[in-house]
Amino acid sequence: MLKIQKMLVCAMARLDDVTVMNLVKQGLEMGINPYVLLEEIRLGTDRVGELYSKGEYFLSDLIMASEIFKDVLALVNQDRVVRAITSYPTVVFGTVAEDIHDIGKNITTGIMRYNGFDICDLGVNVPGEKFVEALKLHNSRIVCLTGLITEAFDSMKNTIQMVEESGLRSQTTVIIGGLVNESVRKYTGADYWATDCTKVTELCRSILVTKKKMAQSL
Repeated sequence: MLKIQKMLVCAMARLDDVTVMNLVKQGLEMGINPYVLLEEIRLGTDRVGELYSKGEYFLSDLIMASEIFKDVLALVNQDRVVRAITSYPTVVFGTVAEDIHDIGKNITTGIMRYNGFDICDLGVNVPGEKFVEALKLHNSRIVCLTGLITEAFDSMKNTIQMVEESGLRSQTTVIIGGLVNESVRKYTGADYWATDCTKVTELCRSILVTKKKMAQSL
């Protein structure tokens, strides 16, 4: 099993879509947890991102990696009925204004949907007011802002300010992702930052469980 997982990471890093799909099929037939296979795909896409940052891969390669992931997710889910955790509010996602990178967002939302979360994906280059509208429409308690370029930091900050001005900030947890760190979190005013797609899933689950318990105790 471990051999397939290592091969999967390497194949994804090479953008070898045929090998990736074959390895995923083999893994599923062997009974490997689909979540484990998705994590290996994520590790492979991390390598793609590293090669892109070094100038060895290009934007078209990032897009291809995103498409491969979508195909893998479709394969994993084809015989599985995914039910949203209806007791939790919808989680709002989007790549902020001035940025069109979405591979990390797509992987994260794919993993979260696989785990039963209801997701509102606003897409890329999303203005702050669209996030506010989505929070109101879905009565959401979490918004995830992503970005891979430095210009995105100001967009994140402006979006969070709009959430504040709308009166929703006190009830909304803001998570930023992409090319971020603690300094960016402080600059933007977000509550959390994350670069690991799978950890975002656990973070959102923990936040929503805590919020639900607090609401029940009132």
